[in-house]
Amino acid sequence: MRQTMQHIKHLLGEQGHSWTRARSAVLTVLTTVPSPLRAEEIHRTVRSSGINLSSVYRALRLFETLNIVRRVELGGAARYELADDYRHHHHHLVCDACGRIDDVATCPVEAADLTRQIRKRTGFAVRSHVLELFGLCRSCRRDGR
Repeated sequence: MRQTMQHIKHLLGEQGHSWTRARSAVLTVLTTVPSPLRAEEIHRTVRSSGINLSSVYRALRLFETLNIVRRVELGGAARYELADDYRHHHHHLVCDACGRIDDVATCPVEAADLTRQIRKRTGFAVRSHVLELFGLCRSCRRDGR
């Protein structure tokens, strides 16, 4: 985590952006959580440090522009997580009933070598992809939701 923070701090400086308390706090949260968070959830974690919600949004917007953070629409809300360059490539399972979000560690697109097959058939060179799967988690299925 420390190495990631140092790299991002350096990147911000190279791009002419300062390293602020809010940016540091938002990144600290995002480097320590396993699932994407809404801006309000990040704010709940950092507000005791005197960081307001608008500062969280500004930091997230900057990080998204610099491809440090990835915005994902899951369960009807925008959520944020570190981009693949700072975290292993993964996808999500989203429970429609309880909103639980789990990572899919093994990428089915890469496992099936689909990007190579697509390029071979169509000539299209895939740069990136996103796969989000929606349904019911084990607990909600068991509860009959």
